[in-house]
Amino acid sequence: MRPTEPPPDVRPEQTGESGEALPLDRSQVRPMYTELTAIDLPTVLKVAAADNIDILQARERVKALRGRLESTIGGVFPSLVPTALFEHVDGTVRATEGDLVGVGFNTFQTSIALQWVINPGRVVHEIVAARKRLSASRHAAKAVRMDVLRQAARQYYDLVLAQARVAAAHKGVQEAEELLRISRLRTKTGTGVPADELRAEARLAQRRQELVSELKGFYDASVALAVTLRLDASVTLVPSIDELTPTSLVRDDIGIEELLGMAVAYRPELAEVRDLVEAAVADKDATWWGRFGPQFAAGYQYGGITGHANNVVPPRGIPNNLIVNPLSPTGSFGSSPLTNGLVREGIFRGSRRLEGRHDATFGFSDQQRASAGLTWKLTLAVFGELKTAEATARSVRLSAARRLDEVKAQVVRAEQASKAQRQLVDLARQEVTAADEALRLAQANLKAGTMTTLDVLQAQDAATEARLHYAEAVVRYNQSQVDLLASIGLAGIDTLLPE
Repeated sequence: MRPTEPPPDVRPEQTGESGEALPLDRSQVRPMYTELTAIDLPTVLKVAAADNIDILQARERVKALRGRLESTIGGVFPSLVPTALFEHVDGTVRATEGDLVGVGFNTFQTSIALQWVINPGRVVHEIVAARKRLSASRHAAKAVRMDVLRQAARQYYDLVLAQARVAAAHKGVQEAEELLRISRLRTKTGTGVPADELRAEARLAQRRQELVSELKGFYDASVALAVTLRLDASVTLVPSIDELTPTSLVRDDIGIEELLGMAVAYRPELAEVRDLVEAAVADKDATWWGRFGPQFAAGYQYGGITGHANNVVPPRGIPNNLIVNPLSPTGSFGSSPLTNGLVREGIFRGSRRLEGRHDATFGFSDQQRASAGLTWKLTLAVFGELKTAEATARSVRLSAARRLDEVKAQVVRAEQASKAQRQLVDLARQEVTAADEALRLAQANLKAGTMTTLDVLQAQDAATEARLHYAEAVVRYNQSQVDLLASIGLAGIDTLLPE
């Protein structure tokens, strides 16, 4: 099924959900080297679509197949063959009578020919196959672009999660510092014990280690995104958002059957394999016509020839009427006609031998040739070639069926992941609310002397874990929505951005 209408709008009326935002603090992120650059999701998607290597390579593959199609179409038309040939021969060759003669000549020939050799059935199916492969490459380029946008969006959310982890780790350091201050104050006033102060110092050291580790993870996420965007990896990328919000990109009321139908209609990978199947069928037909179909050939040539030959003009000798005896009044060489004739013939032949042969230069003479024919080439090899073409077509069909199964599985996984992450967001938000309140009460009771430092440490751990759980749940939910939108073939710069 091919889409005949514009893609449907699957976005909910409100993509961002208020009241669930997690504040993000990028002030604690230090640059890896010297430069820190804030970046948002729209910029990430636009830069990825413009400069990503995979997208540029896909475009070049489209150009290559467009050139192959143009070459195939060009084979339909006659070819123009201009020719210029110079030949020099000097030595002994065989004459037309069969004897060997010495020659020396130069020949120069020029011509222009129009040649047309075509198997109509084969070339038609080759053009069909080339068109289908070009169409498949365009769909493949769309699939690559969609996957790059999906990957860039996921990496951006990974960067957001890494920033949230840094913020949580920094808040943990602040809480540990406050706990250490209170523990030292209680030790000085005699209301605390040294062990509590030592626990607080150990906790502060632990939190600082976690902050260093989380900062390293943030740098790794920045480098990964920079590679996708073809930016300088030494520049630290920081999300420009101030809070993390669950972002819905696909409505919850769309059933799985409708989602699968959208995927079949709009996934470019499926359109690609459909075109490849049709190209394989056209290749099989081209093979049949190439072996059983007639081949037509026609040609016309116009040209000319000129040259120069050595010693090809026979000597003329002295004409018989000019051979006279200057000592005789009558010019004869004797009284006998026989004697006179023999002397004249001897002088004539001697003059020819002395004169020798002359060279000859020939003027430019034109030539025209025309031909046409129809041929068939029948060979037993065709049966093996047809089996190969049929097996290739069946293999492509099987690949298309497998791709369809994979696409359906991707839709199901993405839809289930989105549902699960939505539930995790709600549960993690409840965890944050309870953990923050428990920490507040534990700190207040510590100041009142009704709780120990160990109680506060446990409350701090629970609050830190709750914040990280919520941040990860929100990011994973946003990523699952990106994956779901891509799985149905509707991921684009506009659709991946919340309204």
